[in-house]
Amino acid sequence: MNSVKAFVLLLILAIAGAAYYFFVYRPRHTALEARYVLTATLPLMDSPAEIRAQIGEAHAGERLEIISSTRNWAHVRAADGQQGWVESKNLLDAETFTAGQRLFAQVSQVPPQARGSLATDTSLRLDPSRDAAILSSVATGEPVEIVGRRSVARPAELSAKTAEQAGDSAPPREPGRDVWYLVRRKGQAGWLIGRYVSLSIPQEIGAYAQDVNLVAWVVLNRVEDNGTSIPEFVIADRGEDQDIDFDRIRVLTWWAARHHYVIAHVEGKLSGYFPILTGNVNGLPAFRLRLVGESGRKFQKVYGLYGTVIRVLGSVDGWESDTIPAAPQKAPTVRRMKRRASRQDNPVRFVPLRARLVGQG
Repeated sequence: MNSVKAFVLLLILAIAGAAYYFFVYRPRHTALEARYVLTATLPLMDSPAEIRAQIGEAHAGERLEIISSTRNWAHVRAADGQQGWVESKNLLDAETFTAGQRLFAQVSQVPPQARGSLATDTSLRLDPSRDAAILSSVATGEPVEIVGRRSVARPAELSAKTAEQAGDSAPPREPGRDVWYLVRRKGQAGWLIGRYVSLSIPQEIGAYAQDVNLVAWVVLNRVEDNGTSIPEFVIADRGEDQDIDFDRIRVLTWWAARHHYVIAHVEGKLSGYFPILTGNVNGLPAFRLRLVGESGRKFQKVYGLYGTVIRVLGSVDGWESDTIPAAPQKAPTVRRMKRRASRQDNPVRFVPLRARLVGQG
């Protein structure tokens, strides 16, 4: 009697094991669709079984053909013909990959607004949302270029958790918001949470970041000084308003005679949004600010750099137009430019923060 019970028990266990294996490892389809590697590196295994060996490696963005798949694994073929098994969670579907490529194309020509590196491992997403599709993984220390920014309401459950941690004695607060950066890295673009990025402010303009929240430094022009190419910058900072990207700009031009930067232009009380775009007007360096007026009107303000003098060329409606203002303000004459340059020797008008080149006195 005991032997019969043992036999029945073993039979039940065998059936259960076979059913589990069939559910987990049975092929779901055999269509040769394309997927793309999501992680920096992806081991290529000889089998999806518990005991398996690595036989190769795929890299981020690499295209793999799906020969067949199970619940958790995909049998793939790489471009060189090598076949193996990879975990399906590390693959990106073709539709999302294509959307990511479109996003990169849209921002590929945007000048970097700032640069930084990742303070922690995180994911690059298609949209500024914690629920958006993941485009790739970004490792701690990896450099990124910031080309956009957006302030987004934090999910209700996270805001509630933050309020609970603050305690009952804390005053009521508005729902929290997350700041997201649109970044470029290694031929990709995507969104990640801004606080995960540590900004890498250039040493030569570090003095201008003191006591302000510097959020952007865009190269406007380059000049030569003793055979060295020196960048001239539009820099932007922001006060307490997190909904705008910047509220003040300064233009730093290079004073070659004294080998340091001077502030050529300051403008505040702005409601500005990235990106700050650079270009040229009639062969001279120029830049555009995306602004919002008091009535909510979106417009661009266009500036030109004439030697060391910044002039407002005018404004155009909307943020997408690349039109040059129809009636730009009169450009300064050579005499006025020389007179302005001579005033740079007056410490009352110019109080430059010294940001000297290494090795120059």
